[in-house]
Amino acid sequence: MVRSVKALLLLSVALGAVSLTPAPGLATSGGAAPNVATGARTGGADPNGESKPKAAPKKKAAKKQPKRAVAKQRRARRKPKRAPAAPAPVTPAPVDDAPAADTVAGIFPVAGSFTFGGDDARFGAGRPGHIHQGQDVVAASGTPIVAPVAGTIVWKANQPGGAGIYVVLRGAADGRDYVFMHLKSGSVLVEADSAVSAGQQLAEVGATGVASGPHLHFEIWVGGWQARGGAPIDPLPQLQRWANG
Repeated sequence: MVRSVKALLLLSVALGAVSLTPAPGLATSGGAAPNVATGARTGGADPNGESKPKAAPKKKAAKKQPKRAVAKQRRARRKPKRAPAAPAPVTPAPVDDAPAADTVAGIFPVAGSFTFGGDDARFGAGRPGHIHQGQDVVAASGTPIVAPVAGTIVWKANQPGGAGIYVVLRGAADGRDYVFMHLKSGSVLVEADSAVSAGQQLAEVGATGVASGPHLHFEIWVGGWQARGGAPIDPLPQLQRWANG
């Protein structure tokens, strides 16, 4: 029986020695615990010897553009402002819109040979800074100028830089103003506020003021000469009627 007990003890000691030996392939004390799911140690290589995949690199932040470039792009995206309209040229109101007036009986204002000149002598022809507001009647210097209708002299003056010596006659019957410009110096025979009859001599053809040669610059105004609401009309139809008698 003593021999049986000793045999059991020896068997027990042998079995304990076997259990203390680590199994092949397992880490010893102090190593990393195995990863049960993948068989790889935490932080180490996987069982196939491949490295653990690294995290995707972060995208670099876009480089900031200079402030000037940003401001320029913003201005380009803005809706362009409408350019201010250019100012209209300073010219007299269109005389073609002046009220029309019927011709009246009377006498041609130049008592002698004459012509109506060319296109530049017509009503509405261009002039520096304005338009021609009358009709030129070309005649020799000293040719008599007469009142075409009866009326009153309402203006007598001299404008050396323009009209020269001139008078304005207001018709008694029609109320229109008849203007005679570039009169010969010393030839005016009437004064302001004086009454005149049709055919009475007023002055002579001259070239005072700004004139390229002797002629009568003749205007007809409806509503008052140089008055508010007044406007010149083309005097050629009226002159042609007087010329034809």
